[in-house]
Amino acid sequence: MIDLEAHRDADTLIRRHGTWQFMSAALLEKGGHSHLLEDDIESFVHVLGWTVLSFLPSPMDRYERADLVSYLYDHSFRDTTGRERGGRAKEVQFNAGNYPPDDFTLTEPSPILELIRELALPFRARYEDPPTAANWKTFEAFNTLVLNGQLREEALYDLLVHRYQLGIHRLSSSEWF
Repeated sequence: MIDLEAHRDADTLIRRHGTWQFMSAALLEKGGHSHLLEDDIESFVHVLGWTVLSFLPSPMDRYERADLVSYLYDHSFRDTTGRERGGRAKEVQFNAGNYPPDDFTLTEPSPILELIRELALPFRARYEDPPTAANWKTFEAFNTLVLNGQLREEALYDLLVHRYQLGIHRLSSSEWF
């Protein structure tokens, strides 16, 4: 363990130990599921996000910045069974496709925020509701138009089904990034 101060005994949460700020939202919030590849990939995204939000120069004042970092990475609560839970802010930001939040900017232009946002995109599929039957019907209709040459393939890219499938596929492979 590198950062003992940030370490929390997550034993009551999921029978694991770890640096709370960097654990996946799924492990923090739901607990009880097996540790998966996507938990490790998500942890990497959180390490990178936390480091950038905490240390790179930003026009955000130090109090706003501290609040943002605390909101995303430190929040916890005890559920009705007394277990410590957390990760809701991470999940909300992933669901919105807004990790790290758009209102955070850097003083100098840097590709690091765009990199983090690109790495975070597949997690939207992990935390959002799966596509509905109506979403699939729309996707199939658009796909038929693409296959008939009436629509460009790029038209599928913004559809929920496409984004969801791509995200799930990427999260199941260590080779997508």
